[in-house]
Amino acid sequence: MQIKDTSARPATGGLTRDSIAALASQLQGQIVLPDDADYPEARLTHLASVAAPAMIVRATSAADVAATIGFARERDLEMVVRGGGHSIAGYSIIEGGVVLDLSALKTLEFDTETRIAQLGAGLLWGEVAATLHPHGLGLSSGDNATVGVGGLATGGGIGWFVRKHGLTIDRIRSIEVVTADGQVITASASEHPDLFWAIRGGGGNFGVATSFEVELHPAGMVYGGAIFYDASEAATVLPAFARYATAAPDELTAMGLVLAAPPAPFIPPEMRGKPVVGLALVYCGDFDEGNRVVDPLRKLGTPIADIVGPMPYPAIFQFTEDASPLNLSLHARSVMVDTLDDALINALLASGATDMPSAGALVQLRILGGAMRGGDPESAAFAQRGKSALALAATYGYAEADTERHVAWTERLYEAMRPFGTGAYAGFLMRDEEARINEVYPPATLARLRQVKRRYDPTNFFHHNLNIEPAAE
Repeated sequence: MQIKDTSARPATGGLTRDSIAALASQLQGQIVLPDDADYPEARLTHLASVAAPAMIVRATSAADVAATIGFARERDLEMVVRGGGHSIAGYSIIEGGVVLDLSALKTLEFDTETRIAQLGAGLLWGEVAATLHPHGLGLSSGDNATVGVGGLATGGGIGWFVRKHGLTIDRIRSIEVVTADGQVITASASEHPDLFWAIRGGGGNFGVATSFEVELHPAGMVYGGAIFYDASEAATVLPAFARYATAAPDELTAMGLVLAAPPAPFIPPEMRGKPVVGLALVYCGDFDEGNRVVDPLRKLGTPIADIVGPMPYPAIFQFTEDASPLNLSLHARSVMVDTLDDALINALLASGATDMPSAGALVQLRILGGAMRGGDPESAAFAQRGKSALALAATYGYAEADTERHVAWTERLYEAMRPFGTGAYAGFLMRDEEARINEVYPPATLARLRQVKRRYDPTNFFHHNLNIEPAAE
């Protein structure tokens, strides 16, 4: 148990010394205050922010979570929940309020026979993959090693196995949840089934998920990597890629990218830093068959690099390492589409997709379908199963002085893709896009979510998220 001595500290953010000390005495975890030496680092998230919370509580158990919720509610304090800290909307940090940090909840227990695992909400997906891989197991999840389990698992969970093994939420058997009134309950198909339905896709609106019981799937070695083309071939390569990858066997999950060529040894020196098209992919299945399936993607033009081959599944995270640092400037826009057709791709290219403002600019065309589409649409609140792709434009890592130029590029591409959009993914929406909640949830789904919200969080205590307000009395 690690409890900091707060008895001699002055009031912090309207809090008293005595109240802070009283909370500390209830916790197994740690309280971090603005005058603590580790506060500057403790408040950092992956999104650049100058917000200064009054208190950060590093919970180590569901009891710590319940105590922190009660403390914040009794004092009418704003509270946010942070797992991996990747929220692009900035929901992981708050000015003057309480940050409930779940990063110490790292339980990872699993049975290799039943393939059932218990995952703490504070785990990162890279940690999960690295632990399970030696046993030939894994879990359909995101594509960045530093994304937290809790945030992604409650939002849906689109990752490298989405076409073969579905969404993360499709593998969840039960969830331990701390509700707004401090109860620790289990939500499953047989216990609190309404909450179990809502929290899988409805995000953090209904309580704090502290652990997940999940069904694992095989995930040892995969046939994966990326193929790169010069950006001058984008108008030929990207439409052909989209058609092929959409119709490919479910074992293949792929995304088309426009990006700056990384300074990697497999990229010719004269191409490093220049715009390229990247086809990133994972084929989970027989390697010979994977090679046969992938081979047409090598013939869409003249590749400048091909690094596709057998690899440990966790190695695929190396392609998203650039988005892992803390305190990263970011502006992103995205749409989900029923069909990823030539018209959308041509519109992006005509709007300057390959004329990137810096090495931190990116266009992503993520192919969906497969097992994601095959899941029961009534089983969870996630309402975008029928989409065939997700298109995203983003800029990140830019200096403050260059913000306007990067935002303008992203917005220009968004305006190009927007007419084709038929939905949105909650985890990819920024703070100023909260009005797009109607693109995430159709009317019937949203109405049902509001009823669940009314039952479990009638005062809307958990509102620092893509907020679903409780239904009226």
